[in-house]
Amino acid sequence: MDTLLQDLRYAVRALLRSRSFTALAVLCLALGIGTNTAVFSVVNTLLLRPLPIRDPDRVLMLYTRQDRQGIDDASFSVADLLDVRAQSTTLADVAGMYEGGFNLAGGDGEPERVKGMGISANLFPLIGVSPARGRNFLPREDRPGGELVVILSDALWRRMGARPGLVGSTVLVSGKPRVVVGVMPPRFNFPTTAELWVPMQTDPTEARSERYVWTIARLKPGATLDGARAELAGLARRLEAANPGTNAGWSFGAKLWREEFVENGLKLTLYLMMGAVGFVLLIACANVANLLLARSVGRQREIAIRAAVGAARGRIVRQLLTESVLVALAGGALGVLIAVWWIAWVTSRIPERMAYWITFDVDWRVLAYTLTLSVATGVVFGLLPALRASRPDLTGALREGTRGAGSGGARNRVRGTLVAGEIALSLILLVGATLMIRSFLAAVGTDMGFDTRPLLALRTSLTGERYDRVEARAAAFRQLAGRIAALPGARGAAWTTALPGDDGGTGLTLVAEGQPRAPGEEIAGRGIGITPEFFSTVGKPLLAGRTFSDREAADSASRVAIVNHALAEQLWPGRDPVGRRIQLTIGPAQWYTVVGVAPDLQYEEVGEVSAQSRRQVYVPYAVYGWHLMVLMVRSAGDPGALAPAVRREIRGADPTLPVFDLRTMDEYRAYTTWDKRLFGELFGTFALLAILLAAVGVYGVMAYVVSQRTHEIGIRMALGAERGDVLRLVVGRGLAVAAAGVGVGLLGAFGASRAMRSILYGVTPDDPATFLGVPLFLLGIALLASYLPARRAARVDPMVALRSE
Repeated sequence: MDTLLQDLRYAVRALLRSRSFTALAVLCLALGIGTNTAVFSVVNTLLLRPLPIRDPDRVLMLYTRQDRQGIDDASFSVADLLDVRAQSTTLADVAGMYEGGFNLAGGDGEPERVKGMGISANLFPLIGVSPARGRNFLPREDRPGGELVVILSDALWRRMGARPGLVGSTVLVSGKPRVVVGVMPPRFNFPTTAELWVPMQTDPTEARSERYVWTIARLKPGATLDGARAELAGLARRLEAANPGTNAGWSFGAKLWREEFVENGLKLTLYLMMGAVGFVLLIACANVANLLLARSVGRQREIAIRAAVGAARGRIVRQLLTESVLVALAGGALGVLIAVWWIAWVTSRIPERMAYWITFDVDWRVLAYTLTLSVATGVVFGLLPALRASRPDLTGALREGTRGAGSGGARNRVRGTLVAGEIALSLILLVGATLMIRSFLAAVGTDMGFDTRPLLALRTSLTGERYDRVEARAAAFRQLAGRIAALPGARGAAWTTALPGDDGGTGLTLVAEGQPRAPGEEIAGRGIGITPEFFSTVGKPLLAGRTFSDREAADSASRVAIVNHALAEQLWPGRDPVGRRIQLTIGPAQWYTVVGVAPDLQYEEVGEVSAQSRRQVYVPYAVYGWHLMVLMVRSAGDPGALAPAVRREIRGADPTLPVFDLRTMDEYRAYTTWDKRLFGELFGTFALLAILLAAVGVYGVMAYVVSQRTHEIGIRMALGAERGDVLRLVVGRGLAVAAAGVGVGLLGAFGASRAMRSILYGVTPDDPATFLGVPLFLLGIALLASYLPARRAARVDPMVALRSE
């Protein structure tokens, strides 16, 4: 212990004597360790920290899929859920839920749209969370016709005044009186951001084709995930045999609850980010190792004296490593501050509210990781310089005025190798960052099928007794669209059930007349309810046929449809679709007559386009009869300038209607691509750090080479060498080191880019422009970093250089 304390005291004194070295080394390592700490905090939250439910690793998300129709990860029907609950021997309990929005009257009279969930009465007991006030739902409240009750989140309860008497009182939820029976604990918004919960009141007689229930289950003690999957596969086959009309081709699957929110694409991105910041740290380590090698030249006499008086080599190595670890610990401490700032910046770049259990912060796991990483970093960058410095040439080092042994080619080769490694790692990182940035640019440049610039969109929901009938809602929507289309600056308005580029439409299956298909082999597509003015509002006229009449649009019994061009070509290639019939499963299967052909529009978010979403069927909006609709408004100028007037017009028509998600279509596009933008910015930031550190490394090595070869340069110039010859000598060495790093880096970049294939959009992993431009860019950086010390070398006075020995 005394020896360790002595080493620490000596290390602190040595570092304080070399303040410039210490500050530069700590800063380099702080950047490397700080970025690693920050990214690990994200990994810790999403992959390592236990979810705030009971035994989260025993909780599963169940899903359905239909491979023949290209449908994956779909929800359950109520009947299938009940059958799984009744027949499973591996699942202790099975619960259901569906996502919904609810209208509440705010405290200032402004209607508020609140995200909520319809849940089965056994959901909260299944996840092991109970209301902090009041009680859970009762089984009888979860049956059709049961009492209308609601459970509030703690935050919503507080917004409503936090009155203890609120539990047991009645509140209006979407126009219907509900009794508040409970309030959940603070910061609980299961499953993600819900603020209130109502009973599902599931009807077991609902059609099995109505798949909208998210299904969650808990494993029995001793049961395994693989066992549950095998049992679910068997249950799906039995239900298919018993219900071929609705279950043909449908199978069941299960995954851990966490995997529902951290999908494989996000996992891969997190792993790539960890690799990227790992490269930044390795580059920082190489830089500090080079600083230590340079510093060791000035300390050779000191180390030689210690060796001469009997210090063992291991003792010297330990002393030097102590200094390195102290530097790394200081870098780690500063890195934590950088990580805290970085986390706050990343959080500010996320436009949507994250799941309640996702909080990026520096907890004990992150601090333990940072401490371990700091110590390991100190050993990694300090070991090689310590081993080399601990073998001094005692005779040469102790002779006054001589250049220490080992200050020549061997040390320069080590430094050159470290810098080449920095260049290689920088190239791999910059290639990845460039591909991510180009992927984002491709995403925001995706052709939506129409011009988004003049469009404004919003959502509203017609609830309450006055809107109970489909006909009443149809009349209200028609009246609102007319009033808004008449506003100064507006050129049209239309309602739709799905917003292009955001909602994706509602899943359905279809069969063309004269083209029969076996159960389970129907064509999967997307259904969109619209008003007659939809296509003129988005500025894309029909390719053939006509739009819906006002009477058809307002009639829930209308059986007319418009198909998009891609679906028309699939069903009737080269023929006129108008007048033909298709059978659609919007509820029970019905025959619809095609009256028009629409252009192809992009409905899914960028990067999520599937074969199903490319097949689009438009029907009169009253066929769906939804309370919640999207209004699209075409503007003559800036659509954002119309927003206040549109809001006022809706409030003037009915003050109880909430207006939410009011944005221009370009803002919607930015909203749906925020993750690609953020990851591009992050990888770009890491790449810039790597380039900066690598450039400093090249400059440092070449400056060191010049200082070591000043005498040689003087001799060359005394013998007639021109300044250009000296420039070429120094720059050539720098470019040779950079070229070696570029060659190695290209090999690594080819492998790394292929691992990114699944998260790229609109750019290939072996994009020629990227693989040509990045190496040239790095060689340019190396040229500049080599030129500065080369120019200084070329200005050396030969007589001064010859006297430098």
